[in-house]
Amino acid sequence: MNFLSALGLKPNAVVVDHSAQAGSRRLTQKLAQGVHPEAELLLSSATDENRERLIYGFASSADAVPLAARWANACPSSSLAHTVLGASLIVSGWKLRGDSYAGDVDPAAWKPFLDRLKNAEEPLYLAARLDQKSADPYAWLIHAELGGDASRERLAGFFSEAVARVPLHWPAHYKYFNATTAKWGGSHREMFKFADEASKRAPPGSILHSLVPTAFNDYALATGRRSSKRMKKQENAAKVSAALHSWVAAEPDMLGYKLERVSGGFSNYGLNHFAVACYLCGADHEAKQVVDALAGTIEHTPWSWVAKGIRERLNPGFVHDRVKRELAKF
Repeated sequence: MNFLSALGLKPNAVVVDHSAQAGSRRLTQKLAQGVHPEAELLLSSATDENRERLIYGFASSADAVPLAARWANACPSSSLAHTVLGASLIVSGWKLRGDSYAGDVDPAAWKPFLDRLKNAEEPLYLAARLDQKSADPYAWLIHAELGGDASRERLAGFFSEAVARVPLHWPAHYKYFNATTAKWGGSHREMFKFADEASKRAPPGSILHSLVPTAFNDYALATGRRSSKRMKKQENAAKVSAALHSWVAAEPDMLGYKLERVSGGFSNYGLNHFAVACYLCGADHEAKQVVDALAGTIEHTPWSWVAKGIRERLNPGFVHDRVKRELAKF
């Protein structure tokens, strides 16, 4: 513990950004150099999770749209090229809009934002036709649909198309999960039902189990302090604990060992959401083990969702420190 941490001026935990931008540099470099076959191989050989991270990270770069358009023009039969173009249009549109609630968005940003979402549809539909085994285009169509006046029927249709091709497709599940939340036009009941059903379908080791803690954390964000007593129940603790053990495919006495070795894909997402949800639901022993596995390195979300007071809102590392102190007795 350093001097500032000892004085309570700085948290012990370090908040880091595990976003995909850094991991997608190779893809950006290959497309900038015009070596399209190598870009194709990089994406086609990745898992669904890692491909989502690579595409999203690339799409967040400044030159994503022109580079993706050049790839699609050079390789018109490449489903991946058109998927990346559609994704780049969507992400660039969201950058114009910003992450604020709809009522806080600059009115001048709406038209260019919605235009980019609309323009993304053509390359994504083409990508789906070019590779009828790929679920990625439909996952990105879900992403685009959420940005406008989302149609529940279209969202459900895109999700059905995606899982018909790849039943356990993480990007489609993750994006559709967002569509079930109250803040995106769904409801708490719909959100929990979807997360529970996805977890029940998923085999041990699947990241889909992490939708269960994400649902609890989203509920806490939406309801604030009113949620604390409602969440800390034995049935909720059992549910999030079962999902945790399923995610890392661990027997109770092996949980800590498995947590220390989980890596790749959306593993940091899973660790952070399970740590917070286990704590909120009262699965204290599991919460302590997941917090220990994080080794003092956390992501902003979901810790910021359960912040108390100005200090914790400014730096979620203080949330982690408070939670760790409370769990020390277990």
